[in-house]
Amino acid sequence: MKLMKILEILKNEEATVEEIANRTGMNIPQVKRLLLRLLSQGKIESLERNGKLVWKAKEKDEAEEKFKYI
Repeated sequence: MKLMKILEILKNEEATVEEIANRTGMNIPQVKRLLLRLLSQGKIESLERNGKLVWKAKEKDEAEEKFKYI
């Protein structure tokens, strides 16, 4: 459930760990753990914007989707 909350936020916009924590009511260490889990599952990615690390949902690659069951 908590993973889905974070994923829903990141599908709509980029967000920092602090922003995600504020919006979900979770603490920062918990958010970081969940972000790393989503990252390892290939569902999100991180990038640097204006000197801050932000997270966003990973966009699906058509080729990746086409061949994922091969």
